[in-house]
Amino acid sequence: MQSNLTQPLPALARGQGGPTTQDASQSQVRIGGLDELRGLSILWVMICHGTVLWQWMPSTFSGYGFHGVVLFFIISGYLITRILVNGRGQDNYLSHFYVNRFFRIWPLMLVALGVSAICWPAFAKAGFYNLLMVNNYSYAVGIEPMMRTDVMWSLAIEEQFYMFWPLVALLCAPRFLPLVAAAIVMAGLGFDAGLLPTGRMIIFKATHGNMQYIAMGALVAFGTTGLRYLLSAWALFFAWWCLKHGVSHLVDFRWIWWGVTFVLALVVHYTVNKGPLFRMAFLAETGKLCYGLYIIHFFISWMVLEFIGRGDWWQGLLYLSVSGVLAVLSFHGFEKPMLNMRRHFVASDRLRAALFGAVGLTALVSVVNIVITVGRTQGH
Repeated sequence: MQSNLTQPLPALARGQGGPTTQDASQSQVRIGGLDELRGLSILWVMICHGTVLWQWMPSTFSGYGFHGVVLFFIISGYLITRILVNGRGQDNYLSHFYVNRFFRIWPLMLVALGVSAICWPAFAKAGFYNLLMVNNYSYAVGIEPMMRTDVMWSLAIEEQFYMFWPLVALLCAPRFLPLVAAAIVMAGLGFDAGLLPTGRMIIFKATHGNMQYIAMGALVAFGTTGLRYLLSAWALFFAWWCLKHGVSHLVDFRWIWWGVTFVLALVVHYTVNKGPLFRMAFLAETGKLCYGLYIIHFFISWMVLEFIGRGDWWQGLLYLSVSGVLAVLSFHGFEKPMLNMRRHFVASDRLRAALFGAVGLTALVSVVNIVITVGRTQGH
């Protein structure tokens, strides 16, 4: 959900079957319709998370916001795969990619963690899981996250994908990447459906229970070839489920849940290969602000509930409006200036080394603190 929608236009964007190795600095084009989809995604999530503020809205509706995150994952998988395949063979291929991802995600994330630590210091130690990018797994096994940072479980999954997928793209020939992505789709659906063992964790917070969505986006990046692999993966999953449970239990198949997921992948595929399904300026602008909205909105919903309470309409509208205003200020006053700093690190080997060293030191400190905390907990 953090990726820039302005990327080079390779053959895949015209449905010709696969990415090219075109230089990422050439043929820049903004992909029409993706900003609208991201705007739809974040509004989907925000409205569902706002159910606590609207008295007339059933609380069970909040769970339906998950498919907004699914759409984020699919779009992210598509964009990152496209960037990676286009960038193959370029100098400092991986280091430039990681610098770009760092400056897109970490600055605002660190600010949010800092705000949470100041407001709720009792939960601050959980932030070390965020710094290690494993907070989704700590959440999945029952460790309470930092207050109002619950939504960052999805950031951890994307960050893990950013660590793993570039290495796969570098080591694997482009023609084999769709096969790898299809295998990930199959495995992820298997975990989600309970066809593979999941242990005692909350599977929909774990990476292996969500990796299918990002992998579906990766398949979208391969045009018609990727679409064939996507359809094959879903067909094999359906057959696998039937073999496990029997056709007599098809009523238990999660038709709506998995059906919506499948349709979302098709919508993204159509948008990037055929053209936008719809254009709407408000949704497009909202899509550009989606990262800030995602981080900020959970704090604002709590503040409105805590200091004003529930109501019919205006409490929810206040939550949406304040989140929007703060996201605009964040984007123009903080996120864009931080993004502009990337060019200095891309141009300097020393700055990149210093940045990666700082990240490594942060990871080491986080590991030490987690080990100490776990040791004390077990000692009691």
